[in-house]
Amino acid sequence: MRTLLRSLLIVLVAGWVYGPCLHGTWVWDDGLEVAQNAALREPGGWWRAWVHPEGMDYFPLKASVQWAEWQVWGSNPLGYHLVNLGLHVLSALLVWRLLAALEVGGAFLGGLLFAVHPVAVESVAWISELKNTLSLPPLLLASIAIVAFNRSGSRAVWLWALACFAAALACKTSVVMFPFAILLFVWWRRGRVSLRDLAKAAPFFAASLAMGAATVWFQSTRAIGLKGPHDPLAERACQAGFSLLAYLGQAVWPFDLAPIYPPAAGPLPGWLPWVALAALLGVLWWRREGFGRHALLGLGWFFLNLVPVLGLVPMAYSRISPRADHFAYVSLVGVVALAAVAFGAAQDWTERAWGKGGATRAAFALVAAALVALLARESHAYAGTFRDESSLWSEAVRRNPGSWLAYSNLGRVLLQEGRAELARTELLEAVRLRPDSAEALANLGNAQEQLGDTDKALETYRASVALDPSFAGAHFNFGLSLLKAGRASEASGQFRAALALEPGRAPARNGLGLSLAALGLPDQAEAEYRKAVSLDPDLKEARLNLGNALFRQGHLDEAVAQYRQALRIDPGYAGAHYNLGQALSRLGRESEAAAEFGAARHPPNR
Repeated sequence: MRTLLRSLLIVLVAGWVYGPCLHGTWVWDDGLEVAQNAALREPGGWWRAWVHPEGMDYFPLKASVQWAEWQVWGSNPLGYHLVNLGLHVLSALLVWRLLAALEVGGAFLGGLLFAVHPVAVESVAWISELKNTLSLPPLLLASIAIVAFNRSGSRAVWLWALACFAAALACKTSVVMFPFAILLFVWWRRGRVSLRDLAKAAPFFAASLAMGAATVWFQSTRAIGLKGPHDPLAERACQAGFSLLAYLGQAVWPFDLAPIYPPAAGPLPGWLPWVALAALLGVLWWRREGFGRHALLGLGWFFLNLVPVLGLVPMAYSRISPRADHFAYVSLVGVVALAAVAFGAAQDWTERAWGKGGATRAAFALVAAALVALLARESHAYAGTFRDESSLWSEAVRRNPGSWLAYSNLGRVLLQEGRAELARTELLEAVRLRPDSAEALANLGNAQEQLGDTDKALETYRASVALDPSFAGAHFNFGLSLLKAGRASEASGQFRAALALEPGRAPARNGLGLSLAALGLPDQAEAEYRKAVSLDPDLKEARLNLGNALFRQGHLDEAVAQYRQALRIDPGYAGAHYNLGQALSRLGRESEAAAEFGAARHPPNR
């Protein structure tokens, strides 16, 4: 019963922490990962991720789970948030179980700290980070199995550990350092690592090597933002040292977190963090017969799992920021484990010195509750940052005023809200900070167009496409602007370029349909509208345009059905009400038509 109540406490506390983001919308690249991901709509999408991967990474198990989520939740973000939260709670329970297997006195506290730690918020609250929340449970199961194997020697347990590790790799390959963690655990347990231990770990190393090579290939050839030369290795190594210290500092003092962090700057030499880290590990090695042994295991897990994401091996995200909270999600287990060990050791020492009693236990329980409450409150507030794009990018600009991406995305959100003048201000700052950003220029072109400066917008779009011909969004925006300017032939070329890069972009299909209709190709236009509706059944503009195409061909009943679908999506869609009225009038249903004309003049509340 006690275990059940403690488990329920973890569930309830985590639910409260992440309550502010559960009913949130898509943020950042959630649309690309889920809402605009055509593979999720394919009947065989669950297995294509394994044999014909088309994304930026080879995370096949994660892709299969996303496919299954789409079949259940569709375009409703709530379901995806609930899955992330459920996986996070499962990981917290498994952290507790792992620490108990290691006979850590504060094992339950370790699981509870993981559940409420602010560094975990980005991974849990951001739908796209399913790869994090999905990879950790099998990794923890593999860890628990390794602990059991070192006690029992059971081959079945060893095979289970290998299978769980393979599953974790198939979710996210940043867990490739697990074989080193196995050897570290063996040293922690016995004080040495034998050739037999290395042989037992060899299949884990082989799996890591294979999946690691695949990840490097995908990052080098497909990942967004991988344009131009990277910083020299020496500069990346210096930045990695500062990042390691920053990650450790934020795991210990998880306040003032940010969606995007600036690179290290200042007068300190780049080698200093590595010297500091070497000194810390040296002291712990010197005290390895005491507390240093446990600290080396916990910090070893922490640092090992950060090695793949430090930027030493080039990766796309380093173009945005040298570090991110979601990179530290798996590593965080090491720090909360050390906190649990320290708490348990302090309680044991106090009870030996002052004697066991209710007062001692109550005092430690009060301290633990205060720590959990403090972290939970911080995480609860930070989770609200991820409820929508406006909150996310406003906070990103506030925390890091030097981030061009934060200004660019905030400007894009302001455009969607119809605040074009304010958006232009933010986007001009983004372009000032990063004049070679095709994304910032494309967003600035949108602002200029909304403000009526079409010529300037076309010039800006052209510059964006020239900077990065592989940026589908720039081609799409350029196509829309050309279409509005009456240059349908050029517009169709831009839409086709966008679709060649991102075949699942439904609005680009719709735009191509409009340009083909303007060129006098109604059959081809209708085909594109149908493809757009297939890709995104909730794209109201595609429903309206498909209805119009059917109306012109005299297929009035089918046109009515499409207009009604558009109104299902947006009951206040005046154009759909008016066109529906026209179709109903042609069918002789005058009373219904009159009602639709009235709704077009006075649309219902949206």
